[in-house]
Amino acid sequence: MQTDRLRSEAFGKFWTEHTSDRMTNPAQAGRNIPEPVGSEALAPPLLGTASGVVLDIGPGTGTQLPFLTQPAIIAIYWAEPCRALHSALRQKAVSQGISDRYHILPSGIAVTDLLPALKATKTGVMDKYERDPSQGIFDTIICRSIQDLYDLLKPGGRLLVTEHVVNPWRSAKGSVIGRLAQAVYQILGWSWFMGDCRLDRNTERALQIAAEKDGGWEVFDLETSFEQSPLPYISGTLVKKML
Repeated sequence: MQTDRLRSEAFGKFWTEHTSDRMTNPAQAGRNIPEPVGSEALAPPLLGTASGVVLDIGPGTGTQLPFLTQPAIIAIYWAEPCRALHSALRQKAVSQGISDRYHILPSGIAVTDLLPALKATKTGVMDKYERDPSQGIFDTIICRSIQDLYDLLKPGGRLLVTEHVVNPWRSAKGSVIGRLAQAVYQILGWSWFMGDCRLDRNTERALQIAAEKDGGWEVFDLETSFEQSPLPYISGTLVKKML
């Protein structure tokens, strides 16, 4: 629809103009580059552990890409539904010297969209999965939400999580004011203006539920930061149990 296209283009322009390029490869130290601060500081240590075939959900313009250039990454697939961001993402891949390892998927995280997009790359990444779905597809998934992604993770694979979540206002560290602010932002149209982003998701619980059929995660290591704000974050590493 025309409205959806205009909305996507507007969001892409906003994101390109207002996302920070602060995150830069540690190898470029010495160029007087500012240290990541706030929520930006949560991702680099996690991203440095990514390896194998990687799925990155919602990479935007690639501000975190400088931390995903390690040789241990065989291929990286970016699921970015906002086509207006794809050009900036390609440019960032070329500038970081990984143009031979990246693939952009014009898809969200729903399996009904993601799997056809993966198939369309003609890289063979789907071959084993189509023969035996229990084998998964990815060695590492960089996740800002969960939903159907658990089944795409290989046994023993890692889910790297950094996402803003609903304020844990019922806990001692949470904030009632922060939670009320989230509710107000949602009412005023946060999700519509911010590309369907939501402030009220309980992602930690969703992650727990995703692995219940296998008896939980082998490793479930999450920390919560900025609990007093309208944008608290969870970050950490989850490891899927081996078969």
